[in-house]
Amino acid sequence: MARKDRYVALFFLVLAVFICQQSTGIGVGTLGRPRPGLMSFVAGGGIGLLSLVFLIQTFLRKRKARSKPSAEAEGGSRTATVVVISASLFAYAIAVNGLGFVLATLLFVLFVFRTVETESWWRSMTKAALVTLGNYLLFVVVLEVQVPKGFLPW
Repeated sequence: MARKDRYVALFFLVLAVFICQQSTGIGVGTLGRPRPGLMSFVAGGGIGLLSLVFLIQTFLRKRKARSKPSAEAEGGSRTATVVVISASLFAYAIAVNGLGFVLATLLFVLFVFRTVETESWWRSMTKAALVTLGNYLLFVVVLEVQVPKGFLPW
């Protein structure tokens, strides 16, 4: 599995270099005077950084004992999880206008944590509340984005 992960990491690293190279051709500019290529350059840099970290992890990762069934054997359950998460994302997009950003985000993130990471309710609820608070602070307070309020006063 580590060999496949290395190939994936190298692919995304090459893709990131290509994105950054193409962005500089468009013109990046500066933070004070951004040009059209700045956003794609930052995205390419982020992809490159993440793929580099992943590539390094493939070399540092120790072989774990296979106490769990392999991912290939659980292919059906992984596909079902992807379908359920995708459907919940669609439901979130519909519900955010009626329930409001805060409540819809809290419920969506809680559902994702309970579906993907089968942890205790308290741990999932705490994580969901922190993610929702972080999103609220980032989008509403810092970036001053108008989000749907729903029936809640905030």
